[in-house]
Amino acid sequence: MYVGELLKSLDRVSTGVPGLDDLIGGGFIPGRVYLIVGPPGSGKTTFGIQFLIEGAKNEEKGLFISLLEHPKIITQDMLRYNFGLLTHLKSKRILFYDMGESIFGAGRRFTWSEIFENILRIIEAEGVKRVVIDSFTSLEYSVLDPEHKRMALGRFIRKLHERGVTCLIVAEMMSSENYTEDYYLTDGVIVLHHFMRNYQMVRALQVLKMHGVAHDSNLKKLRFTEEGLRVYPEAPF
Repeated sequence: MYVGELLKSLDRVSTGVPGLDDLIGGGFIPGRVYLIVGPPGSGKTTFGIQFLIEGAKNEEKGLFISLLEHPKIITQDMLRYNFGLLTHLKSKRILFYDMGESIFGAGRRFTWSEIFENILRIIEAEGVKRVVIDSFTSLEYSVLDPEHKRMALGRFIRKLHERGVTCLIVAEMMSSENYTEDYYLTDGVIVLHHFMRNYQMVRALQVLKMHGVAHDSNLKKLRFTEEGLRVYPEAPF
């Protein structure tokens, strides 16, 4: 069994973002947990939807767990792209779960463990292999026990590994110098950047960390297109 699991880790799960798979050996390692982080408007949610769209094209059921925005708003925003998102929603190859309503509308605070256990129950009930959790940062100031995050998150990631779920955790970039537990405990970290240069917005993607995969950590040009995000092999400047 151990050898079989090692061989399985050689497989790849496409990110759904054109140009990115080439930077990380063909895609994500299945059954791992990755952090997608960036400032406002950098494309984090779009990245997550593209990941689920790619799975839906290959008959893989995906789940988007929203912790902040209403799924209706996210769906409306994504209609600007040629994703065919509505088709995948109607076929139930992509599911939305509004967890924010149950957390912030409960009238009480939850512990990190309670939140993660609830997420695992949702994942198991839906029987999905691709999951996006957006936005993780919204929980930071609403939990009952912020000091227990590292231990609870570590257990959560281990359980996702055991279930073979490939998960993207979306988070806001709080600081370029102070890293949260997410950076250390996840299997990979992809940072979306945007800069002002000569009065124009320049976008970039950086593979900051990727366990088990040779990767280029230099900034790569990133653009929004009608098909969503696209990564280019050259530097953004």
